[in-house]
Order: sequence, then C-alpha cells, then structure tokens
Amino acid sequence: MEQEFLSHFREFLPRLFFYLAVPFYLGLQLTTIAREERKSGAVGNAGSFALDFLGLVFAVGIPAFMIVGSMLVYKFGEHYPVEMGGLFRYGLMFLFFGMWWQFFAVMAMKAYRDRDKDISRMKYLLFYIGASVFISLVAFLGGEWFLKWMSLVFLAFGAPLIFLSSRKMSIAFWAAAAVAFLVQTAGFIYVSSMI
Repeated sequence: MEQEFLSHFREFLPRLFFYLAVPFYLGLQLTTIAREERKSGAVGNAGSFALDFLGLVFAVGIPAFMIVGSMLVYKFGEHYPVEMGGLFRYGLMFLFFGMWWQFFAVMAMKAYRDRDKDISRMKYLLFYIGASVFISLVAFLGGEWFLKWMSLVFLAFGAPLIFLSSRKMSIAFWAAAAVAFLVQTAGFIYVSSMI
C-alpha cells in the first residue's frame, strides 16, 4: 500500500511541476492589473492591495506550497504514509485539479485588461489554443481517464467565449471559472471517496 502510494506520487510529480505555470501566470496577471489600476486611479489602495495580495498568493504561495509539499511527500512518504498521502491527495492534487478554473481566471483577467481596447479575437484564440494544448498535455500524459475528459469538456466549453466583446468575455470567463471550480471540487470529492 505504501509503495503503491509513493509510486503514484512519483509518476504524478512531473505533471505537478508543469502545472505551476498556470497559477504563476495568473498571479502575474493579478499584479499587472493592480499596477495598472493604481496608475489610472480606478481602484483605491485597499483594492490595489487586495489584487497584489492575490497575485502573491498565486505567483508565490501556491508554487511554494506545491514544491515544499512535494518535497515532504517525497522525503517522508515511506515513514508517514497516511499523513503524506493526505497531503498529496487533499492538498497537491486539489490544486492541480484547479488548473482549469485558474486558466479561465487568466482569460477573464486578460479580457478585463483589454476591455477598452480593440483587440483582435485572433490574439485571444491563439493564446487559448496554446494554453489549452499545454494544459491538455499536462492532464493527458499518464493521466486518469476522468482528467482527460474533464479537460476536453472544460476547454471546449470555454472556447466560444472568446468571440464575445472584451467586457462580456471577462464576465463570461469569471462565470466559467466558478463553474469549473464547482465541478472540480465535486469531481475531487468523488475521486477522493473512491481511494
């Protein structure tokens, strides 16, 4: 049982590190928006501070937790299989499953930043396709069947939103992020109950 848990973790580890690109990029988007809003005076100090804080959580906090958590599981997994198995399943995997709603949040942020600009849909489409290929590869390579289908459904669901106006696209991708988060959480609870 212990060896099975550790071998599953070792197989999963490379995908876990590739995933870190998603929250890191989301954090950069948040801090960029905070800086732009500060310059324009659109939000007060509290709003700007909140955006900066969230940016820090996503760009630094989540990657730090993933790296430290992975090191703990790798080092202490044999000695404390129950505790490290819990950290892996309920901490690291939950964040990994979050890459879809985090990606939709990135799209919402990009659309929000371009809300008053006349931006070609091709720019969004190319970014969406590139990010979708990256996320699908991370989910597909050695992934469980439900991750593959979840990835395809999420990405197909979000693709038509690109053709909305920037303001509507931002709202639609925030709604998609909320739906993806709820589906992710429900799926995660279901999978965890089977372990």
